[in-house]
Amino acid sequence: MPRAATESEPEPESESRSEPGSGSPDSTGSRKGGGRRRAALSREVIIEAALNIGSREGGSALTFSRLGKELGADPTSVYRHFRDKDELVVALTDRMVTESVERMAGLTPQEVGWREWLRRIAHSVRSVYLDRPAIAVLAASRTAASKSETESVEQIIGVLHSAGLPVIEAAEVYRALLDLTLAFTQYSAAWSLLDPEYQNRDEQAWAVGYATLPAERFPLVHASAARLLELTRDDAAVFEYTLGLFLDGVQMRIQAPG
Repeated sequence: MPRAATESEPEPESESRSEPGSGSPDSTGSRKGGGRRRAALSREVIIEAALNIGSREGGSALTFSRLGKELGADPTSVYRHFRDKDELVVALTDRMVTESVERMAGLTPQEVGWREWLRRIAHSVRSVYLDRPAIAVLAASRTAASKSETESVEQIIGVLHSAGLPVIEAAEVYRALLDLTLAFTQYSAAWSLLDPEYQNRDEQAWAVGYATLPAERFPLVHASAARLLELTRDDAAVFEYTLGLFLDGVQMRIQAPG
């Protein structure tokens, strides 16, 4: 749900590639010479493969060579649809944005009010990205500038403007909401990908290091150490709390006189 607007990309063309020595496909799609049949290659097929690879093996595995192996295709055929990995990452970003918009389908701000609607948008974005944490780490800082994204930006600014904010301030609130949501989400995604041993070290820092600080020197940390440890293990609660504080501030701006 990032920040800029351009025209959406044209529908991709599908293609089917033959392996050297496998013969060309006949009219039924089977291969002469005994080669195995390969599914038609398109942008959508490549994106699906990239999502699968990233989810299973992490973002670093997302190379065109690896995609070619996954798809049973020469890596050069991937370049016919994406000029480089960065263009592929932007396409993955668009997929995540589109999914988050689809999860909000049918829910209007008129039904639940502007504040609850924005809260649910933030949670929709977060849930989609955290479904694929390795992809989220790559995509959370990118802008797709796609049809889904630009329509979402327009709608959110419009809802905030209708709630009482000037257009420019509504745009600023949109940007702040997006950045808050994606920053928290990227942090949570990166944490989930850590080796469990490293996660345990961080938890122990709170459970042991902070909890055993001398109360006379660190009275406030000592008094709140147990709660800090709970929140270290509960990113969702921290996100909900921070989002609530943010929306409280937006509501105050809307209700401010003048």
